[in-house]
Amino acid sequence: MRDYAIYVDSTADLTKELREEYDIKYFKMAISVDGKEYPASLDWDVYSAKELYDWLRNGKKIKTSQVSYVEFKEGFEKELKAGKDVLYLSCSSALSGSINFGKNVASELMKEYEGSKILCVDSLISCIGQGLLAIQASENRKNGFTIEENVKWLEDNKLKSNQIASVEKLDYLARAGRVKTTKAFFGNLFGVKPILISDIKGNNYAFTKVKGRNNSIDYLVNFVKENIIDSENQIIYVSHGDDFETAKIIEQKINEAVKCKGVYINYLGPIIGSTTGPGTIGIFFMGKEVTICGE
Repeated sequence: MRDYAIYVDSTADLTKELREEYDIKYFKMAISVDGKEYPASLDWDVYSAKELYDWLRNGKKIKTSQVSYVEFKEGFEKELKAGKDVLYLSCSSALSGSINFGKNVASELMKEYEGSKILCVDSLISCIGQGLLAIQASENRKNGFTIEENVKWLEDNKLKSNQIASVEKLDYLARAGRVKTTKAFFGNLFGVKPILISDIKGNNYAFTKVKGRNNSIDYLVNFVKENIIDSENQIIYVSHGDDFETAKIIEQKINEAVKCKGVYINYLGPIIGSTTGPGTIGIFFMGKEVTICGE
């Protein structure tokens, strides 16, 4: 069996620790802050997570960019030259054009490197929900899955990667065009916490609202309890937009609600954090297949 590398991109929010443990690589996207461009590094080695969220709080204009042609070409080609194939698990196509761009670059290179394979899978999710699928794919690879078998597994199971999240406000997502909702649904009520899932088309869908921080925390944890499958064999991932205090409260409540292997807390990365804003909290786990469509 020909060896293959597994790649994600900056939206997958996998820490260096997790990437090294599971031998997962990533393609860097980019952000621009008031017109100055920075790499969307998951290692926070150019700017800190605190700096990013303070930029947002202070009203700086932050834009995000998909993976570039050069980034794709250099990454793919590096693996092909080493005699490896590539499995690229992208951010949801509803949120980024990277999957289509990656497929185009892959098509070019496979003509040049005869017999090579670069297979691209649309995860239909982002953040650590995308990263969680990559971790599962890494385990599959370790257990002897061919690249084609792994792609089939991902296509069959990607809608079982669940996201449940709460944001302080929808302004950041609405500005980035990455949420499906209406002002009439939420209004401008003080203390209202929009609740989002990743729907079957990979959109961030604000499907309900909860009044108050404590109620939103309970809603998120109850959603996990009702939808998780085989919790005892899972690590549950909690991501936050510079709100470690709430993440720790959620960790405690998860441990009270379900039996699991552990809870992994991490910052929302630069791409996702820039589009959801400070105070965002998300929980990610494998569970019941998502059936909700935002339309």
